Amino acid sequence: MTIFSPKKKRKFIKLKSKVMALRKLGKTYSEIRKIYNIPKSTLSDWLKGVKMSLKERKRLQKRAYKNWRRAVEANAKRKMEERRKIRLEIENNAKKEIKKIEINDLKPIGAALYWAEGGKNRNQLRFSNSDPAIIKVITKFFCKVCKIPKEKIKARVHIYPGMDYQKCLNFWSKITKLPKSNFHPPQIQISRASKGKRPRNTLPYGTLHLTVTNTELACRVKGWIQGISEKI
Repeated sequence: MTIFSPKKKRKFIKLKSKVMALRKLGKTYSEIRKIYNIPKSTLSDWLKGVKMSLKERKRLQKRAYKNWRRAVEANAKRKMEERRKIRLEIENNAKKEIKKIEINDLKPIGAALYWAEGGKNRNQLRFSNSDPAIIKVITKFFCKVCKIPKEKIKARVHIYPGMDYQKCLNFWSKITKLPKSNFHPPQIQISRASKGKRPRNTLPYGTLHLTVTNTELACRVKGWIQGISEKI
């Protein structure tokens, strides 16, 4: 048993009283230890009978919950970032597997893309999509494989109320490398399914519709699609 001098005993009692007062005010063990550098075991012994007010208990519980939520969110964010890096690494490695695309390669690529997304019309080639990468590929297919002069490719942007048409026009003109004179006036529409509740920026540049009127070419593309189907 430790024996204290009267002076040390008074300091001990005074310190213990201060610690108990801090606890009643809602201070955590960690906060008290930062102030007085007291071992946790000592705090546990001193404070095991100390009760905080209901208000302070609720405040501590609320803070503990916030800290827990913050830790959970930080952990989730860290894991999400780790998974993002893994996905990015896979994508980059896969991208390196694709070598230079020649014109002969672009023919089946473009035909398959048109097969999936193009319009089935015997007199026209009609294609629409909101993905800039897809529009870029199909435009190259039209120009390089189908050998369609750029002035024969007509475009129309479908946008939603509140969208900046000029911004959309500039974007799609740059993606397709088509002059703005090739673009018909925009079509402004509200999706029946969304009833005007479409989230903003879901399609930040709307949807681009490309049209080429050429019966012979429409038949050739149809033939390429049939050829792909039969050769697979």
